[in-house]
Amino acid sequence: MKKTGKIVSVLSTLLTTAVLLAAIALFSGCGNSNKLADSFDEETVKKQAQDDITLAESDNFDGWFARFSPDVQSAVTEDAYTSYLDTLKDKGAFQEFGKTAVIGQEQNGINYAVAIVISKHENGDIKYTIAYDEDMNLVQFTI
Repeated sequence: MKKTGKIVSVLSTLLTTAVLLAAIALFSGCGNSNKLADSFDEETVKKQAQDDITLAESDNFDGWFARFSPDVQSAVTEDAYTSYLDTLKDKGAFQEFGKTAVIGQEQNGINYAVAIVISKHENGDIKYTIAYDEDMNLVQFTI
């Protein structure tokens, strides 16, 4: 399980880096390809991301699992969730949400909203990358 947790952590870091690079490109004026689709509201996405982080941190796997799109639920495992909770323990008590960036993505004609959220904890920050389909179902939740 330790090796799997490390692999998940490395993959999460790579995915987060890719999304952050896209956000940097957006904020530095390198085109509007990451513009949030009209079907999303930026403040709603930010609020939902914070709510989903709070739910995930509550040690409620079933409730958190239910937030995912049925198309991706088969990839969401209790082992990965347990590894996530271990990371939370290492970071200590939640203090507050920090900066949040929201960008849009389009893939195969489907629009997605991606929120990059900093969650401040007593022993360090956690950077989340959370993506939603147009029905506001989770399709990605990585740290």
